[in-house]
Amino acid sequence: MKKSVMLLFLVCCNVAFSQIGKLYLKGSKIIIGKENTYVYEPPKGVEIPKDAKVRVVYNNNFDFSGGGALLIKKTNSYEFALQVPDSIKYFIAAIVDGNKVIDNNKNTGYDVFLNNSKPADMGKCLAGRIELLNYANNSLSSKLNLKLDSSPAGILSEYNKMFTKYPKMKEDKSYENYLYLKESSNKELAKTEMLAFAKKCEKKNSEDYQIIAARLYGRLKMTDEKKQLEDQIKVKYPTGNFESSNFFFDFANHPDKTEAYILERLNLYTATFSNIPVSFKDYFYTSLLKIYADNKDFQKLDKYEKLLSNRNNAASFYNDYAWNLSGQDLVTPAKDIDFIEKISKRSLDILADLQKQAAFPDDFNGYYNMYGDTYALILYKLNRFEEAFKYQYRVYQQGGLDTGGKERYAAYTEKVKGLEPAKKFIEEELSKGTDSRVLLTQLEAIYGKLNLPLDSFKAIKAKSIEAANANAKADIVKKYGSTDAINFSLKNLEGKVVNLSDLKGKVVVLDFWATWCGPCKASFPAMQELVTKYKDKNVEFLFVNTWERGKENETTEKVSKFITDKKYSFNVVFDYDDAITSKYKIEGIPTKIVIDKKGSVIAFGSSEQDLMHLIDEQLSL
Repeated sequence: MKKSVMLLFLVCCNVAFSQIGKLYLKGSKIIIGKENTYVYEPPKGVEIPKDAKVRVVYNNNFDFSGGGALLIKKTNSYEFALQVPDSIKYFIAAIVDGNKVIDNNKNTGYDVFLNNSKPADMGKCLAGRIELLNYANNSLSSKLNLKLDSSPAGILSEYNKMFTKYPKMKEDKSYENYLYLKESSNKELAKTEMLAFAKKCEKKNSEDYQIIAARLYGRLKMTDEKKQLEDQIKVKYPTGNFESSNFFFDFANHPDKTEAYILERLNLYTATFSNIPVSFKDYFYTSLLKIYADNKDFQKLDKYEKLLSNRNNAASFYNDYAWNLSGQDLVTPAKDIDFIEKISKRSLDILADLQKQAAFPDDFNGYYNMYGDTYALILYKLNRFEEAFKYQYRVYQQGGLDTGGKERYAAYTEKVKGLEPAKKFIEEELSKGTDSRVLLTQLEAIYGKLNLPLDSFKAIKAKSIEAANANAKADIVKKYGSTDAINFSLKNLEGKVVNLSDLKGKVVVLDFWATWCGPCKASFPAMQELVTKYKDKNVEFLFVNTWERGKENETTEKVSKFITDKKYSFNVVFDYDDAITSKYKIEGIPTKIVIDKKGSVIAFGSSEQDLMHLIDEQLSL
């Protein structure tokens, strides 16, 4: 592995806050590609347990798992050995004992910059820190218990401080991220700066910068400039990153992936391109796992499972495959249940092995919550109730039950522990505002079986619905300032203007989507069923097309072809400039919003399953 020498600068020289303890390199130089020794001096009064570890988080191509090492006691300090990927210019650290954070520098973390003292490189280190704050706040909070400002305004402020100190960073690739953030607060100014930066990037003799320029032209809906530049990139860099991505996405979008096709594409891909992202190669292997799972070929599953860069990717695939065939609720029959029991258990076995090898096993608890929930449901449908309860109980203990998981836990509890424990659990959940018609139905049946007064159940039901509605209303008011739906006037596929205000008196469902969005399109068959079900009812579905990257006529043509080809009877309206999407504070798609007959938002981010209950409830009023 290539070695290079760099100097290490601590954050105390570069950020506004000071460190009470100290964390620094032993010696003055760090060797890239090798394990290096660091020194940790705890703050006065902080006792460090015997088995304490240092835990670090960094951005390794958007993998924020980081790493850690055991602290070794020295006379007046502690030492630890750590190797980080060669590309890492910055990491943030805290001292932990199991799940307990011992010292995280007063909730700010110990920041370490790896650089060679040149201003440009120091600027890149700062950019690395900002990107970590921007993209990995959940990891920083859950793993290191940090309390840092990761709001858009806070991140923009950090960028501006960096640009003041290192003006040349406005020519760095990280400037693109800054512009996207700025767009949300000052769209017009950001557009001007995007165009200027795109032109600068286009002139650079670098594929990466020219790809950024093409992306920015697309963001600005300058489709002619985007296409012209992309054509130039293809010619100039025929085996570069752009063509590598095009090859991959052509493969990903291919509708009929046979084993022969996947293997042929994989061999050609690896022979043609270098520096292939690990996630791209893993996608090929996962596509093969799908073929072999369909064929129940355990020998080949085992072979390609081992080629994945991370075995948890295989576990995740097995869990998703099993979940999709499990029925996904307590009443829908499972398909091929004996086979999915085997691969669901396989996901848990892989996870158990990974936890045994991990420095921080509890990092995998979230995965267990998903995999264990799936396996428990399959066991329940195999009438293996005791086992189902055991797996779901662990999910419950880890606080990993979503509403569906609570419904399943209640059912298993009744089967294994009896009516009273199930009743107690359901009543506790309903009192907390858990919104579940399934739990209410089960509770009503339990009251009947126990010969309890139904008036008592009705009182609980009324209180539960009131609490759930209050929670939903509070969330909506927090997001928008009020529950009033934001009015808009948008053209639909027929060229007619649709005014939201004209739809008062109807239940309205807004579904924000885009033609490139896989999850959006995956939800559409279920949405078509709902559209058909409520066709002659007082309900209006508006499918708000947004975040497309093309001129208005191109977007209209693309959407029209998609809707026609799929034979959907959707009323599509176009948010060409993304203004309404921004006003509704949509952060990801698909997002579904329900508006009642009075024009008030009553639900945000509803699933297709929840929509039917919400609509029926509103129609009954």
